[in-house]
Amino acid sequence: MALTVADITTDHQAYAQRRPELRQRMIPVRAERRVRVGDLVVAEFENEQTLRYQVQEMVYTERLTAPADVAHEIEAYSRLLPGSHVLAATIFIELDVLASVRDELRRLAGLQHSVFLEIGGTRVAGEDIPGLDEDPDVPSETVSVHMVRFVLGEAARDAFRDPQVPAELVIDHPAYNDGTPLTGATRRALIADLALRG
Repeated sequence: MALTVADITTDHQAYAQRRPELRQRMIPVRAERRVRVGDLVVAEFENEQTLRYQVQEMVYTERLTAPADVAHEIEAYSRLLPGSHVLAATIFIELDVLASVRDELRRLAGLQHSVFLEIGGTRVAGEDIPGLDEDPDVPSETVSVHMVRFVLGEAARDAFRDPQVPAELVIDHPAYNDGTPLTGATRRALIADLALRG
């Protein structure tokens, strides 16, 4: 990630003054990278701009000042950077009724392993990205937020970069099955991500 500790301000008062303007600038960026899949799931495809904003927000809200703490946040979020053959998204399970959250998450157990990019009829499975403190060999619990990475081979990447080839974000889970085509500004943003090095 091109982002370094020096790029993130720990002057919380100065950031607070700029925060409303930055939030307004990010709204359209995030909107074109946001994909709703069915009633409960939203995916936000990340890029350097969204991740820089997210790291800065975490540093601000957690009132972090130590360079090591800022570096930890950068390390956590940098795993969501897109590259020439990689797209990544934060997956949100939007549950409104607090009383039923646990039951719903049990019903949707494993959903983070059921996310796919379908490109011209070929599926690319999303890889759940564990937290930095999680053991990658221990299956992750289904919670309301997950990070997922899609690693595309040459053929899938080339197909995705052709807007004439249909592409869809799909969730194929026994309790939740839906898909949303990736078109328009969203598709163009993701095609641009695949033009990056890495």
